[in-house]
Amino acid sequence: MLQSRIKRMDSFDVIVCGGGPAGFTAAVAAARLGCRTALLERYGMLGGAMTVGGVPAPALFHAWGKLVIKGIGWELMERLAEAGWATLPDPSTPKRHPEMAVKVNAPMAAWLMDKMSQEAKVELFFHQPVVEVLGRDKSLEAVVISTKSGLQLLEGKVFIDCTGDGDIAAWAGADYELGAELQPGTLGFYLKCSADVDSEKLNKSYMEAREKGLILHGDFWGENGRNAVTILRGLNVNHVVFNGADSRSRTKAELAGRESVARISHWLRDFESEFQPIIIAPEVWARESRRIIGEAYITVDDYLEAKAGPDAVCHSFYPIDQHTTDKKNTIKNIFLEEGKVPSIPYGALVPKGFKNLLVAGRCISGDRLAQSAFRVQASCMAMGQAAGTAAYLALTDNCAVGEIDLQQLRGVLAEKGAIVPEVAS
Repeated sequence: MLQSRIKRMDSFDVIVCGGGPAGFTAAVAAARLGCRTALLERYGMLGGAMTVGGVPAPALFHAWGKLVIKGIGWELMERLAEAGWATLPDPSTPKRHPEMAVKVNAPMAAWLMDKMSQEAKVELFFHQPVVEVLGRDKSLEAVVISTKSGLQLLEGKVFIDCTGDGDIAAWAGADYELGAELQPGTLGFYLKCSADVDSEKLNKSYMEAREKGLILHGDFWGENGRNAVTILRGLNVNHVVFNGADSRSRTKAELAGRESVARISHWLRDFESEFQPIIIAPEVWARESRRIIGEAYITVDDYLEAKAGPDAVCHSFYPIDQHTTDKKNTIKNIFLEEGKVPSIPYGALVPKGFKNLLVAGRCISGDRLAQSAFRVQASCMAMGQAAGTAAYLALTDNCAVGEIDLQQLRGVLAEKGAIVPEVAS
Protein backbone atom coordinates (compact mmCIF):
# COMPACT_ATOMS: atom_id res chain seq x y z
CA MET A 1 0.00 0.00 0.00
CA LEU A 2 2.80 2.42 0.93
CA GLN A 3 4.64 1.81 -2.34
CA SER A 4 1.48 2.48 -4.35
CA ARG A 5 1.19 5.92 -2.72
CA ILE A 6 4.68 6.99 -3.82
CA LYS A 7 4.15 9.00 -6.97
CA ARG A 8 6.76 9.89 -9.58
CA MET A 9 7.33 13.65 -9.38
CA ASP A 10 10.03 14.40 -11.97
CA SER A 11 13.26 13.29 -13.64
CA PHE A 12 16.67 15.01 -13.65
CA ASP A 13 20.10 14.61 -15.16
CA VAL A 14 21.80 15.22 -11.81
CA ILE A 15 20.33 14.96 -8.31
CA VAL A 16 22.40 16.49 -5.52
CA CYS A 17 21.40 15.46 -2.01
CA GLY A 18 22.34 18.03 0.63
CA GLY A 19 22.69 21.79 0.13
CA GLY A 20 25.74 22.54 2.28
CA PRO A 21 29.05 23.92 0.93
CA ALA A 22 29.69 20.81 -1.18
CA GLY A 23 26.12 20.37 -2.39
CA PHE A 24 25.69 24.01 -3.38
CA THR A 25 28.81 24.04 -5.56
CA ALA A 26 28.08 20.58 -7.01
CA ALA A 27 24.62 21.64 -8.12
CA VAL A 28 25.71 24.99 -9.55
CA ALA A 29 28.63 23.36 -11.40
CA ALA A 30 26.43 20.72 -13.03
CA ALA A 31 23.67 23.19 -13.90
CA ARG A 32 26.05 25.74 -15.41
CA LEU A 33 27.33 22.99 -17.69
CA GLY A 34 23.80 22.38 -18.97
CA CYS A 35 22.58 19.51 -16.78
CA ARG A 36 19.04 19.62 -15.49
CA THR A 37 19.88 19.59 -11.81
CA ALA A 38 17.88 19.13 -8.60
CA LEU A 39 19.26 20.18 -5.21
CA LEU A 40 17.51 18.54 -2.26
CA GLU A 41 17.90 20.18 1.15
CA ARG A 42 16.25 19.08 4.42
CA TYR A 43 16.29 22.64 5.81
CA GLY A 44 14.84 25.76 4.22
CA MET A 45 18.26 27.29 3.66
CA LEU A 46 21.42 26.46 1.74
CA GLY A 47 24.87 26.61 3.29
CA GLY A 48 24.96 23.78 5.79
CA ALA A 49 27.66 24.41 8.40
CA MET A 50 28.17 27.96 7.08
CA THR A 51 24.58 29.05 7.75
CA VAL A 52 22.25 26.75 9.68
CA GLY A 53 25.24 25.13 11.38
CA GLY A 54 26.34 28.40 12.92
CA VAL A 55 29.90 28.46 11.51
CA PRO A 56 29.97 31.48 9.13
CA ALA A 57 33.73 31.21 8.64
CA PRO A 58 34.61 29.18 5.51
CA ALA A 59 38.21 27.98 5.61
CA LEU A 60 40.70 27.84 4.01
CA PHE A 61 40.99 29.26 0.51
CA HIS A 62 44.59 30.45 0.94
CA ALA A 63 47.86 28.66 1.63
CA TRP A 64 51.28 30.19 2.08
CA GLY A 65 50.16 33.61 0.89
CA LYS A 66 48.23 32.62 -2.22
CA LEU A 67 44.86 31.29 -3.30
CA VAL A 68 44.72 27.51 -3.64
CA ILE A 69 40.92 27.13 -3.98
CA LYS A 70 38.86 29.24 -6.38
CA GLY A 71 35.93 28.37 -8.63
CA ILE A 72 32.32 28.59 -7.48
CA GLY A 73 33.10 28.68 -3.76
CA TRP A 74 35.49 31.59 -4.10
CA GLU A 75 33.06 33.33 -6.44
CA LEU A 76 30.52 33.22 -3.61
CA MET A 77 33.07 34.73 -1.21
CA GLU A 78 34.04 37.50 -3.63
CA ARG A 79 30.46 38.41 -4.44
CA LEU A 80 29.64 38.59 -0.74
CA ALA A 81 32.71 40.75 -0.07
CA GLU A 82 31.91 43.10 -2.96
CA ALA A 83 28.44 43.65 -1.50
CA GLY A 84 29.84 44.24 1.99
CA TRP A 85 28.65 40.91 3.45
CA ALA A 86 32.04 39.20 3.91
CA THR A 87 35.59 40.02 4.95
CA LEU A 88 38.32 38.28 3.00
CA PRO A 89 41.59 37.45 4.77
CA ASP A 90 44.80 39.24 3.79
CA PRO A 91 47.05 36.49 2.37
CA SER A 92 50.11 38.73 2.61
CA THR A 93 49.97 38.59 6.42
CA PRO A 94 49.20 34.93 7.22
CA LYS A 95 47.95 34.21 10.72
CA ARG A 96 46.83 31.13 12.63
CA HIS A 97 44.53 28.95 10.54
CA PRO A 98 41.24 29.94 12.27
CA GLU A 99 42.03 33.60 11.60
CA MET A 100 42.53 33.02 7.88
CA ALA A 101 38.90 31.99 7.34
CA VAL A 102 36.55 34.23 5.39
CA LYS A 103 34.12 35.97 7.74
CA VAL A 104 30.67 35.95 6.17
CA ASN A 105 27.25 37.24 7.10
CA ALA A 106 25.30 33.97 7.30
CA PRO A 107 21.82 35.24 6.27
CA MET A 108 23.25 37.05 3.26
CA ALA A 109 25.40 34.06 2.33
CA ALA A 110 22.26 31.93 2.28
CA TRP A 111 20.51 34.53 0.12
CA LEU A 112 23.36 34.70 -2.37
CA MET A 113 23.53 30.91 -2.61
CA ASP A 114 19.82 31.00 -3.47
CA LYS A 115 20.55 33.62 -6.12
CA MET A 116 23.52 31.79 -7.65
CA SER A 117 21.55 28.54 -7.73
CA GLN A 118 18.62 30.24 -9.45
CA GLU A 119 20.93 32.00 -11.92
CA ALA A 120 22.27 28.56 -12.90
CA LYS A 121 18.70 27.20 -13.14
CA VAL A 122 19.18 24.68 -10.33
CA GLU A 123 15.79 23.37 -9.20
CA LEU A 124 15.66 23.74 -5.42
CA PHE A 125 13.75 21.41 -3.10
CA PHE A 126 13.68 22.86 0.42
CA HIS A 127 12.25 20.94 3.38
CA GLN A 128 12.19 17.80 1.24
CA PRO A 129 14.75 15.34 2.60
CA VAL A 130 15.61 12.05 0.95
CA VAL A 131 14.14 9.09 2.85
CA GLU A 132 15.02 6.20 0.52
CA VAL A 133 17.07 5.33 -2.54
CA LEU A 134 16.11 2.98 -5.36
CA GLY A 135 18.45 1.10 -7.67
CA ARG A 136 20.30 -2.14 -8.27
CA ASP A 137 23.71 -3.48 -9.24
CA LYS A 138 25.42 -0.42 -7.73
CA SER A 139 23.48 1.92 -9.96
CA LEU A 140 20.90 4.32 -8.53
CA GLU A 141 17.65 4.99 -10.35
CA ALA A 142 15.70 7.29 -8.05
CA VAL A 143 15.37 8.81 -4.61
CA VAL A 144 12.24 9.09 -2.51
CA ILE A 145 11.70 12.44 -0.80
CA SER A 146 9.33 13.50 1.95
CA THR A 147 7.07 16.37 0.87
CA LYS A 148 3.92 18.10 2.12
CA SER A 149 2.06 16.03 -0.47
CA GLY A 150 3.48 12.78 0.88
CA LEU A 151 6.32 10.65 -0.42
CA GLN A 152 7.44 11.51 -3.96
CA LEU A 153 9.90 9.86 -6.32
CA LEU A 154 12.57 11.71 -8.28
CA GLU A 155 14.37 9.82 -11.04
CA GLY A 156 17.95 10.71 -11.91
CA LYS A 157 20.88 9.74 -14.09
CA VAL A 158 23.75 10.76 -11.76
CA PHE A 159 23.46 11.25 -8.01
CA ILE A 160 25.79 13.21 -5.73
CA ASP A 161 25.73 12.55 -1.98
CA CYS A 162 26.57 15.77 -0.13
CA THR A 163 24.71 14.88 3.07
CA GLY A 164 27.84 15.02 5.21
CA ASP A 165 26.97 11.71 6.85
CA GLY A 166 27.07 9.78 3.57
CA ASP A 167 23.42 8.77 3.99
CA ILE A 168 22.64 8.24 0.30
CA ALA A 169 25.74 6.14 -0.36
CA ALA A 170 25.23 4.08 2.81
CA TRP A 171 21.55 3.41 2.01
CA ALA A 172 22.57 2.36 -1.50
CA GLY A 173 24.93 -0.24 -0.04
CA ALA A 174 28.30 1.51 -0.26
CA ASP A 175 30.98 0.38 2.16
CA TYR A 176 32.01 2.90 4.78
CA GLU A 177 34.05 3.38 7.93
CA LEU A 178 32.44 4.55 11.15
CA GLY A 179 34.55 4.13 14.26
CA ALA A 180 33.39 3.69 17.84
CA GLU A 181 35.20 6.93 18.65
CA LEU A 182 34.21 10.03 16.71
CA GLN A 183 35.09 13.68 16.95
CA PRO A 184 32.55 15.54 19.10
CA GLY A 185 30.12 17.93 17.47
CA THR A 186 29.19 21.48 18.43
CA LEU A 187 25.91 23.29 18.98
CA GLY A 188 26.47 26.86 17.84
CA PHE A 189 24.82 29.76 19.64
CA TYR A 190 25.17 33.51 19.83
CA LEU A 191 24.79 35.87 22.76
CA LYS A 192 23.58 39.35 23.45
CA CYS A 193 26.49 40.85 25.38
CA SER A 194 28.46 44.05 25.88
CA ALA A 195 31.59 44.74 23.90
CA ASP A 196 33.61 45.73 26.96
CA VAL A 197 34.31 42.70 29.15
CA ASP A 198 36.86 42.33 31.94
CA SER A 199 38.45 39.13 30.68
CA GLU A 200 40.36 38.44 33.89
CA LYS A 201 37.18 38.74 35.95
CA LEU A 202 35.31 36.52 33.47
CA ASN A 203 38.05 33.87 33.57
CA LYS A 204 37.90 33.81 37.38
CA SER A 205 34.10 33.53 37.34
CA TYR A 206 34.32 30.65 34.87
CA MET A 207 36.72 28.67 37.06
CA GLU A 208 34.48 29.24 40.09
CA ALA A 209 31.50 27.96 38.12
CA ARG A 210 33.50 24.89 37.09
CA GLU A 211 34.47 24.17 40.69
CA LYS A 212 30.83 24.44 41.81
CA GLY A 213 29.66 22.13 39.01
CA LEU A 214 27.62 24.84 37.33
CA ILE A 215 29.70 24.36 34.17
CA LEU A 216 30.52 20.78 33.12
CA HIS A 217 33.17 19.09 31.04
CA GLY A 218 32.46 19.77 27.36
CA ASP A 219 30.52 23.00 27.88
CA PHE A 220 33.60 25.00 26.90
CA TRP A 221 36.43 23.12 25.27
CA GLY A 222 39.01 25.60 26.52
CA GLU A 223 38.34 24.05 29.95
CA ASN A 224 41.12 25.91 31.80
CA GLY A 225 39.43 29.31 31.87
CA ARG A 226 42.43 31.24 30.56
CA ASN A 227 40.41 32.47 27.58
CA ALA A 228 36.82 32.22 28.77
CA VAL A 229 36.03 35.45 26.92
CA THR A 230 35.88 33.40 23.71
CA ILE A 231 32.66 31.86 25.05
CA LEU A 232 30.98 35.14 24.21
CA ARG A 233 31.46 34.41 20.51
CA GLY A 234 29.33 31.26 20.79
CA LEU A 235 31.07 29.81 17.73
CA ASN A 236 32.57 26.35 18.35
CA VAL A 237 32.29 26.69 22.12
CA ASN A 238 31.02 23.31 23.24
CA HIS A 239 31.78 19.68 22.55
CA VAL A 240 28.93 17.16 22.33
CA VAL A 241 29.83 13.50 21.85
CA PHE A 242 27.50 11.64 19.47
CA ASN A 243 27.20 9.58 16.31
CA GLY A 244 25.76 11.72 13.53
CA ALA A 245 24.81 8.63 11.51
CA ASP A 246 22.50 7.33 14.26
CA SER A 247 19.16 9.06 14.88
CA ARG A 248 18.86 8.05 18.53
CA SER A 249 22.35 9.32 19.21
CA ARG A 250 21.47 12.55 17.42
CA THR A 251 18.38 13.01 19.58
CA LYS A 252 20.42 12.58 22.75
CA ALA A 253 22.98 15.03 21.37
CA GLU A 254 20.37 17.73 20.79
CA LEU A 255 19.17 17.38 24.39
CA ALA A 256 22.73 17.42 25.71
CA GLY A 257 23.68 20.37 23.49
CA ARG A 258 20.85 22.57 24.68
CA GLU A 259 21.55 21.62 28.31
CA SER A 260 25.14 22.73 27.72
CA VAL A 261 24.04 26.05 26.21
CA ALA A 262 21.66 26.54 29.13
CA ARG A 263 24.42 26.02 31.70
CA ILE A 264 26.66 28.51 29.93
CA SER A 265 23.77 30.97 29.62
CA HIS A 266 22.76 30.75 33.28
CA TRP A 267 26.34 31.33 34.39
CA LEU A 268 26.84 34.28 32.02
CA ARG A 269 23.55 35.90 33.01
CA ASP A 270 24.59 35.65 36.66
CA PHE A 271 27.92 37.22 35.73
CA GLU A 272 26.22 40.03 33.80
CA SER A 273 22.43 40.20 33.44
CA GLU A 274 22.73 41.57 29.89
CA PHE A 275 24.43 38.37 28.67
CA GLN A 276 21.67 36.20 27.19
CA PRO A 277 21.44 33.74 24.28
CA ILE A 278 19.59 35.09 21.27
CA ILE A 279 20.31 32.59 18.46
CA ILE A 280 20.91 28.84 18.57
CA ALA A 281 21.64 26.49 15.66
CA PRO A 282 18.87 23.97 14.83
CA GLU A 283 21.15 21.00 15.43
CA VAL A 284 24.43 19.87 16.90
CA TRP A 285 26.74 19.98 13.88
CA ALA A 286 28.87 16.87 13.35
CA ARG A 287 32.57 16.97 12.55
CA GLU A 288 32.78 13.30 11.69
CA SER A 289 30.54 10.31 11.03
CA ARG A 290 30.62 7.94 8.05
CA ARG A 291 33.55 7.95 5.64
CA ILE A 292 32.52 6.28 2.38
CA ILE A 293 35.08 3.85 0.94
CA GLY A 294 36.00 5.04 -2.53
CA GLU A 295 38.13 4.01 -5.45
CA ALA A 296 40.91 6.00 -3.78
CA TYR A 297 41.60 6.44 -0.05
CA ILE A 298 43.34 9.46 1.49
CA THR A 299 45.63 8.59 4.38
CA VAL A 300 47.07 11.11 6.79
CA ASP A 301 50.49 10.45 5.26
CA ASP A 302 49.10 11.18 1.79
CA TYR A 303 47.66 14.43 3.11
CA LEU A 304 50.81 15.59 4.89
CA GLU A 305 53.11 14.61 2.02
CA ALA A 306 50.89 16.71 -0.29
CA LYS A 307 51.82 14.95 -3.52
CA ALA A 308 49.28 15.40 -6.29
CA GLY A 309 48.63 12.43 -8.55
CA PRO A 310 47.20 12.54 -12.09
CA ASP A 311 43.65 12.31 -10.69
CA ALA A 312 43.99 15.28 -8.32
CA VAL A 313 40.94 17.51 -8.80
CA CYS A 314 41.28 20.16 -6.10
CA HIS A 315 43.33 21.34 -3.15
CA SER A 316 42.53 21.07 0.52
CA PHE A 317 44.44 23.21 2.98
CA TYR A 318 44.00 22.90 6.73
CA PRO A 319 46.08 21.30 9.48
CA ILE A 320 45.14 17.94 10.92
CA ASP A 321 42.53 19.13 13.41
CA GLN A 322 41.08 16.21 15.33
CA HIS A 323 38.92 17.22 18.27
CA THR A 324 39.07 14.65 21.06
CA THR A 325 36.70 13.45 23.76
CA ASP A 326 39.26 13.34 26.57
CA LYS A 327 38.78 15.18 29.86
CA LYS A 328 40.73 18.19 28.62
CA ASN A 329 38.84 18.41 25.31
CA THR A 330 42.12 18.77 23.46
CA ILE A 331 42.68 19.07 19.73
CA LYS A 332 45.26 16.99 17.91
CA ASN A 333 46.94 19.34 15.46
CA ILE A 334 49.57 18.36 12.92
CA PHE A 335 50.66 21.31 10.82
CA LEU A 336 51.75 21.08 7.21
CA GLU A 337 55.35 21.80 6.31
CA GLU A 338 55.79 25.19 4.71
CA GLY A 339 54.97 25.23 1.04
CA LYS A 340 53.00 21.98 1.05
CA VAL A 341 49.39 22.05 -0.17
CA PRO A 342 47.49 18.72 -0.13
CA SER A 343 45.15 17.63 -2.89
CA ILE A 344 42.03 15.50 -3.23
CA PRO A 345 42.10 12.59 -5.72
CA TYR A 346 39.00 12.06 -7.82
CA GLY A 347 38.79 8.41 -6.74
CA ALA A 348 38.03 9.53 -3.18
CA LEU A 349 34.74 10.98 -4.53
CA VAL A 350 33.69 7.72 -6.23
CA PRO A 351 32.11 5.08 -3.95
CA LYS A 352 33.82 1.81 -4.74
CA GLY A 353 32.11 -0.04 -7.58
CA PHE A 354 29.26 2.43 -8.12
CA LYS A 355 28.34 3.53 -11.62
CA ASN A 356 26.40 6.76 -11.18
CA LEU A 357 27.00 7.88 -7.59
CA LEU A 358 29.51 10.43 -6.31
CA VAL A 359 30.17 11.81 -2.84
CA ALA A 360 31.55 15.23 -1.88
CA GLY A 361 32.22 16.88 1.46
CA ARG A 362 33.39 15.49 4.77
CA CYS A 363 32.16 11.94 4.01
CA ILE A 364 34.62 11.22 1.17
CA SER A 365 37.08 8.34 1.33
CA GLY A 366 39.95 8.76 3.78
CA ASP A 367 41.17 7.94 7.26
CA ARG A 368 40.14 9.77 10.44
CA LEU A 369 43.15 12.05 10.69
CA ALA A 370 43.04 13.08 7.04
CA GLN A 371 39.28 13.66 7.36
CA SER A 372 39.86 15.99 10.30
CA ALA A 373 41.59 18.32 7.84
CA PHE A 374 39.72 17.95 4.55
CA ARG A 375 36.30 18.29 6.26
CA VAL A 376 36.45 22.12 6.27
CA GLN A 377 34.14 24.27 4.17
CA ALA A 378 36.45 25.62 1.45
CA SER A 379 37.75 22.11 0.72
CA CYS A 380 34.18 20.80 0.56
CA MET A 381 33.26 23.55 -1.92
CA ALA A 382 36.16 22.56 -4.15
CA MET A 383 35.16 18.87 -3.96
CA GLY A 384 31.56 19.76 -4.80
CA GLN A 385 32.53 21.60 -7.96
CA ALA A 386 34.67 18.62 -9.00
CA ALA A 387 31.78 16.21 -8.39
CA GLY A 388 29.26 18.35 -10.29
CA THR A 389 31.67 18.63 -13.23
CA ALA A 390 32.34 14.89 -13.18
CA ALA A 391 28.61 14.19 -13.28
CA TYR A 392 28.33 16.33 -16.42
CA LEU A 393 31.19 14.45 -18.10
CA ALA A 394 29.72 11.04 -17.22
CA LEU A 395 26.46 12.12 -18.86
CA THR A 396 28.04 13.62 -21.99
CA ASP A 397 30.38 10.63 -22.45
CA ASN A 398 27.64 8.13 -21.52
CA CYS A 399 29.91 6.31 -19.11
CA ALA A 400 30.17 5.39 -15.43
CA VAL A 401 31.43 8.10 -13.10
CA GLY A 402 34.59 6.07 -12.49
CA GLU A 403 35.37 5.90 -16.20
CA ILE A 404 35.42 9.57 -17.16
CA ASP A 405 38.52 11.10 -18.74
CA LEU A 406 40.41 12.56 -15.77
CA GLN A 407 42.43 14.96 -17.88
CA GLN A 408 39.22 16.24 -19.41
CA LEU A 409 37.80 16.68 -15.90
CA ARG A 410 40.85 18.64 -14.81
CA GLY A 411 40.65 20.70 -17.98
CA VAL A 412 36.98 21.64 -17.56
CA LEU A 413 37.56 22.54 -13.91
CA ALA A 414 40.41 24.85 -14.88
CA GLU A 415 38.35 26.35 -17.71
CA LYS A 416 35.58 27.16 -15.21
CA GLY A 417 37.92 28.98 -12.84
CA ALA A 418 38.87 26.28 -10.36
CA ILE A 419 42.48 25.77 -9.32
CA VAL A 420 43.63 22.31 -10.36
CA PRO A 421 46.68 20.88 -8.51
CA GLU A 422 49.89 20.48 -10.47
CA VAL A 423 50.74 16.82 -10.85
CA ALA A 424 53.86 15.77 -8.94
CA SER A 425 56.71 14.74 -11.19
